[in-house]
Amino acid sequence: MTVFSPRIDFRLLVLIFVCSVALANGDGNGVGKAELKIEGVKGELLDNLHAGLSLTRETCETPGWRVKRLFKQSNKELVNAARALGYYRIKIEKKLTFEKQCWQARFTIDPGEAQTITSTDIRVTGDGNSDPDFFALIAKSPVQVGAIVHHGQYENLKRDMEIIAAEKGYFDAAFTDKQLQVDTRQGTTKVILHFASGVRYQVGQLRLHQDVYEEKLLKRYIKFAHGDPYQTSQLVELQKALTDSGYFDSVSVRPDLKAAEQGVVDIDVNLTPRKRKAYQLGIGAATDTGPRVVLGYERRRINRLGHSFEAKATLSPVDTMLSAEYIIPLSRPNSYRLGFRSGYRHQETDASTTTTTSIGANLLGRRNGWRETIAIDWVSEEYIIGDETTDGSLLIPSIAWSRTVADDQIKTRKGYRLNLELRGTHSALLSDASFFQATLDTKWIMPLWKGRLLLRGEAGAMLIDSFEKLPASYRYYAGGDQSVRGYEYRSLGPTNSDGEVIGGPYLLTSSIEYEHPINDRWAVALFADAGNAFEDWNESIKTSIGPGLRWQSPVGPVRIDLAFPLDNPDESFRIHFS
Repeated sequence: MTVFSPRIDFRLLVLIFVCSVALANGDGNGVGKAELKIEGVKGELLDNLHAGLSLTRETCETPGWRVKRLFKQSNKELVNAARALGYYRIKIEKKLTFEKQCWQARFTIDPGEAQTITSTDIRVTGDGNSDPDFFALIAKSPVQVGAIVHHGQYENLKRDMEIIAAEKGYFDAAFTDKQLQVDTRQGTTKVILHFASGVRYQVGQLRLHQDVYEEKLLKRYIKFAHGDPYQTSQLVELQKALTDSGYFDSVSVRPDLKAAEQGVVDIDVNLTPRKRKAYQLGIGAATDTGPRVVLGYERRRINRLGHSFEAKATLSPVDTMLSAEYIIPLSRPNSYRLGFRSGYRHQETDASTTTTTSIGANLLGRRNGWRETIAIDWVSEEYIIGDETTDGSLLIPSIAWSRTVADDQIKTRKGYRLNLELRGTHSALLSDASFFQATLDTKWIMPLWKGRLLLRGEAGAMLIDSFEKLPASYRYYAGGDQSVRGYEYRSLGPTNSDGEVIGGPYLLTSSIEYEHPINDRWAVALFADAGNAFEDWNESIKTSIGPGLRWQSPVGPVRIDLAFPLDNPDESFRIHFS
């Protein structure tokens, strides 16, 4: 009886598997590879010839009869592809072979001399005859006398003329003649484009289809009037403005072309209002604040004038905030609004305990791409540092500018954020302290290798006569998840005689971080932080370094950092979660 060794069987299976893989991939002396070569040309012409050949898309599995048929029709395809780029005199030599159970096709091309445009007759009649956009398009077009004939550029010119007509209200426009006359014997090419624009339509009635807001409010968003020349870009701008208003779930702005007549077109604006009330519930956690709950209420429509109300509560063991604001849209609702607000905040850290109540008004606007906030707030605060309890009241005017630019609001690869705030008060303004404060906060994100580089910085300074009279919430502190990691929240800054952190009049922090993706949701990071709050600029900077883990969760980004403080011998590392 013959006995088979299990080891020999296993080796045989491996050998069969390797051979199968080799055959499947065409290695060795088995099945070859389909090969299509075009010689004698390069660049755009070579690419277009490849794209025009049906044979390009075939493989070794294609039946021989089909390969031969496509090879036979290749002359016609190559001629058409060459003519599209102005080569009307090409000569073709070709060869088809079958080797190693596959096919190989070789083409040698002599493109000849390219055909050039010898004359043009491009004209626009009707109201468009005096439209500068048509003049600019024709002047900048590559379809000019002396240029090589290019069918794609010719078609693009026709298309762009029709696009201008549609965007600017030439709704009756049409070509009365369009020809590309090529005479290969004479070597001449004439471009003929006669475009009858007809009249340019004017805006007729603007019909707002909704019943919840006063028309005078919605008309503040409209930047064109009855009788103005029609312009599609103005309709797009209106649709975006109404969408950004926050009043509507859906917005549609369309010309009524079916009813357009006598050079006038009405505009229909269909609006679906958002729900009148909205509620928010959020749960989160961070090293700085511990677990937190966020509750929100929004009354989006108090009356037909667009007034609204917002209230929010953030509850945590370290930082509790309550706020409410009544908002009134002004003459340009998307740019300017007036708000009346009130707030309560209780912060309790190892360094201090503060309780703040406030009431005030703010004017929110936009200026040259910047968000501008002008405000005045009356603030009453009680703060405890060590065993000392102090209270004070301030009337504080302020102005702030902010700007955010990002290529993607969720997964930003390139962008920046800038915030600058100026605020202060004087004892003559019913305030217990006089000071002026400037704070700059910035963050930059840029692509680096496969990941991104994040740069963050914050600087602040103030002028003040009596620092001890300044409430704790207006002093500068450093340390924490969003400041200098490796140190506790608000634990860095000048101290009193008992070693308790009391904050300072100056602040400087910075961070550099590289984030490298593992997959679409996970990334690893390396960072270095530095900074402090100071009584004067000669005090030392605190630093930290460490790795981090990032997760783009379904409910938002999650960050975990392991920070090693380089200037704190009492703590070897600190975990930050946010």
